[in-house]
Amino acid sequence: MERNEFIKSLGLGVALVCTGSCFAGCGSKGDDPQPGNPGGGNPPAGGVSVNLSTQLLTVGASLVVSGILFIRTAAGNATTSFAATQAVCPHQGGSLGFIQASNYIQCSLHSARYSTGGTILAQPNDGGTTTALKVYTLTMNGDTLTANG
Repeated sequence: MERNEFIKSLGLGVALVCTGSCFAGCGSKGDDPQPGNPGGGNPPAGGVSVNLSTQLLTVGASLVVSGILFIRTAAGNATTSFAATQAVCPHQGGSLGFIQASNYIQCSLHSARYSTGGTILAQPNDGGTTTALKVYTLTMNGDTLTANG
């Protein structure tokens, strides 16, 4: 084999190895990090609770506890004055926050927006798609608000 042929074959081999590594690292569409419901699993037995005498004191206040985003949507201590959804965006796992001025929940990564009832208001700005948020059933016992699966 001549030197020129050897260099060409060596270069082709290295290119194939690098390309294979790149494709393996990139994954496929099936490996897309769009978990079905990250942070939206069922709460532990007995639910996840917040104390309304010290937390969520004002309308628009929000708090994340054990993967659940609690939001005070109205005055009063009735379950209808609150919402509780998963705290992680189903698109790619970004944290969710309540935007009181606009009355919606927004993802910190790609700005997907959701209602406090979990419905999609705007898809992510990266061209991807998302699914509705898991919404938790709320119960009230005195000053304790509890989210249940």
